[in-house]
Amino acid sequence: MLGLAAALLSYLLGSFPTAYVFGKHFRGIDISKNGSGNIGAMNAYDVTGSKAIGITVGSIDVAKGFAATVIPHIYLGSMAGLVSALFVVTGHNYSSFMKFKGGRGLASAAGALLVLQPLCLPVYLGVYYFLRTAGFKLYLSSVAGIISASVPLFWGTHGSAASIFLSAALMIVVLSKHIAPLKNEMVNVN
Repeated sequence: MLGLAAALLSYLLGSFPTAYVFGKHFRGIDISKNGSGNIGAMNAYDVTGSKAIGITVGSIDVAKGFAATVIPHIYLGSMAGLVSALFVVTGHNYSSFMKFKGGRGLASAAGALLVLQPLCLPVYLGVYYFLRTAGFKLYLSSVAGIISASVPLFWGTHGSAASIFLSAALMIVVLSKHIAPLKNEMVNVN
């Protein structure tokens, strides 16, 4: 019962549309109708032109992922932490407050992964920055980073079928929001 409550609370916390609230409150802009329409830190920065808003939104979204995962992970175990991570990222990507629109889940997943398997973050960042420096496009680099980060996450599950399933589901939820921009990026290659 506690695990179900943690999952529900994680989803609701993830659903809080940080970027939308900051765009509306500080700039009077509905970011869901501007820029990419994505309700995340990057679009908040792109649409408002404010680094402060972009960084603040990204930081709050990381904190949402961390907060939703750390308490269940500590008090209910690693499986509850994984379930909560999956639900907070799902809430961020498919917000009940925004008619199931949302962000791409990178920031909230990063916060959750700080709890579950901190090695995922340097792997993601290393692959992402290496590819970007080598001239690869943004979303291709990001997708390669996400896939690479799944390796330490799966490794950290110690072979439990349920843990591997939940880890794969978490990565799929994050990747699901990168497919359309990746396709657009590949079509628009000059």
